Amino acid sequence: MKQNNIMLSICMIVKNEQRCLERCLKSLKPLREQLSCEVIVTDTGSTDNSVEIAKKYTDKVLHFEWCNDFSAARNYGIEQAQGEWVMVMDADEELVEEVSHLVAFFNSEEKYQYTGAFCKMKNCFDAETCNRIESLKEYKGNASDFLAYRIFRRDLNPRYVGIIHEYMPYRDPVYTIDTTTLYHDGYAFEDESKRKQKKMRNASLLEKAIKQNLHDLRAVVHILVEEDVINREVYKNLILLTEDLMYKDLNNLFTPNAFVKVARYYDKNDDKQKALKICQDYVKIFTGENKSSKYQTYEIDIRFVQANALFRQRQYRPALKMIEKYMELMDKYEKGEMDLELLRTGSLGFASQNNKEFMQYLQVRCYIELKQMKQAGEIIQKVNLKEATPKGMYNFYWLIVRLSNQKEANISLSYYYNILLELMKSEIPSQAKSAKDAHDMIHSYIVNATLEERNMLLEQITSSEKEKEELLAKIEQEEKERKQKFEKMVTNIKATIRSLMAENTMKNKALDLAKKLQTLVPEDEEVKKFVNELNK
Repeated sequence: MKQNNIMLSICMIVKNEQRCLERCLKSLKPLREQLSCEVIVTDTGSTDNSVEIAKKYTDKVLHFEWCNDFSAARNYGIEQAQGEWVMVMDADEELVEEVSHLVAFFNSEEKYQYTGAFCKMKNCFDAETCNRIESLKEYKGNASDFLAYRIFRRDLNPRYVGIIHEYMPYRDPVYTIDTTTLYHDGYAFEDESKRKQKKMRNASLLEKAIKQNLHDLRAVVHILVEEDVINREVYKNLILLTEDLMYKDLNNLFTPNAFVKVARYYDKNDDKQKALKICQDYVKIFTGENKSSKYQTYEIDIRFVQANALFRQRQYRPALKMIEKYMELMDKYEKGEMDLELLRTGSLGFASQNNKEFMQYLQVRCYIELKQMKQAGEIIQKVNLKEATPKGMYNFYWLIVRLSNQKEANISLSYYYNILLELMKSEIPSQAKSAKDAHDMIHSYIVNATLEERNMLLEQITSSEKEKEELLAKIEQEEKERKQKFEKMVTNIKATIRSLMAENTMKNKALDLAKKLQTLVPEDEEVKKFVNELNK
């Protein structure tokens, strides 16, 4: 039955999306109840139940033969739209926030002042959490925000361009709907091979796009995200290209994002001085008086890279200043007090809970190195370990056990040890595992500590001499079993390396494995021999 006076056409393309499609379509119910909408699903060759699921929610299910071109598929669905406006979604997204702002926009005369609108997006990365919860509205974990141009007037003949990371060109004035968020879990992979497969697909299509225009900073910045599936030498050349383009075109909207990508590359590849220069240039060019506040978003990432590079150079006081600036910017960002315009170019790399915890961790490390134990303890006391990420929990407990013998730090291992025992019983597998890892680390530290320090730590977590003796015996047994297990693992990996070395076609794989093993046993002479021989 044909709908009349349709205000909004919600268009999506799908292929084998039965995992999340129903969740997505269900999330549209509040919007559809308050606004005249149609939903158009364009299937590009599903072999699962995606089409059947889509038909439960709409009678407009189209079929499009996939041709390695995301824009072509999106445009096919948009061409069938009947609404005054078009809104684009993906099956792995969910409209979970209050939709009143969105409804108010479409019901107002104000909308005719704009050509389209940006929506706030949230990438959710924790696969375990995404799979455990019924709706992404409940998601708490590692995430990043960005703005996507997803709503536009149909009378302006909207057309996507770009075969991958496709985008809709827009012209001002545009509106920003930042109170309604689309949650996305398409990058939350439990299976590492699926993550790599998706990144390789993206990289190959982006490479094709770049060859068409080597001066397209947008395309270059997007392909830099796929670092782990691109040849190292090729990636290095892409960084050099990006560096050249960004300095030549400082007014390009993608330039701030490019500065972050380049600075992070040099930081990761141990060229700290170059990383710091890129960061300093960003600060000089884009921040300070008479500069637009929009540059503060990517300044978050720049301050993160600066702090990390300075810490590794043992410049602890300057690192503390950068961490403080990072925390100030994060506070503004979390309170919604920042201009988000630059998030149209991509998501921030270091504005997540994981990264904020890492900055707190570095902050404590700096104070410890400066012998300012009181300040180190004060930072630890502000951390809510019950809500810490797995990596954050381990890092903070590593600090706690070392600070608990420093009187000025005012840190009691007893208090934090009891929290750990409670967290080990958590119904959330990742939290229980990270608590157990931290617990094992503390026990390993105790058994390898000096006699004086060992006794002091045991006294903090036991209530009697007998309990102390029993716990020490248990810890020693645990450590013995752990060492035996580790030695067995090393022996097995060595055997695998030897077998790979015997095959000429497998020597690169053998070298990668040997290098990884060397990080675990850096003093092992046999492993050193493997690496030297395979590097010839």
